[in-house]
Amino acid sequence: MPNANPLWSRILQSVGFREAVRGAALPPLIDRGLGLIYDTERDVTWLQDANYAKTVRRSSDGQLTWPDAMAWVRSLKYHGVGGWRLPNARNPDGSGPGLGQDCAGSEMGHLFLGVFRTHPNIVHFTNSTVPCIYWTSTEANAEEAYALSVFTIRQGTLWKDPFAERFPSPVLDGPVLAWPVHDGDVAAEIRWRWLRSAISSVRAFFRR
Repeated sequence: MPNANPLWSRILQSVGFREAVRGAALPPLIDRGLGLIYDTERDVTWLQDANYAKTVRRSSDGQLTWPDAMAWVRSLKYHGVGGWRLPNARNPDGSGPGLGQDCAGSEMGHLFLGVFRTHPNIVHFTNSTVPCIYWTSTEANAEEAYALSVFTIRQGTLWKDPFAERFPSPVLDGPVLAWPVHDGDVAAEIRWRWLRSAISSVRAFFRR
């Protein structure tokens, strides 16, 4: 059996399949290392840094308008992996978006209204700010997009440029941030790339 061999065990762990091989029940969130948190229930990966735009100085405090947030996540490369996006405000079946606290089906609602309430402190996110507001990728209309307030755990619409002067001025209960998410287990993809690169290097060495 491959998983009985220590070498195979390390390889399976590196590409993310060790738990599946053992057939164990997985927790809803797993710290996969490399600054990545894997949501096993939704099959998505969150950056562990909850204000990465500030960390990489995309803006001084991490705040972005919706168009800027959408453009930034589309261009983001993390450990060489692209394909990042903002969280979806809709339910897994495509219905919604839910408003207020009726948003547990959305990707962020799943985190804050589901996992964090039933499994507090299951993983450690860094650089988090409370209160704050997180953009979603879901557009409401030409002027607004959906966002989630971490202070009230309520989902609703927000002007795409909430910092522009207008009357009445939108009431913000915290900075407006962008939290990138990616489909699938990104840590497994990164480690699999490393493994393929190492194998290629070994083959190249012995071909000399």
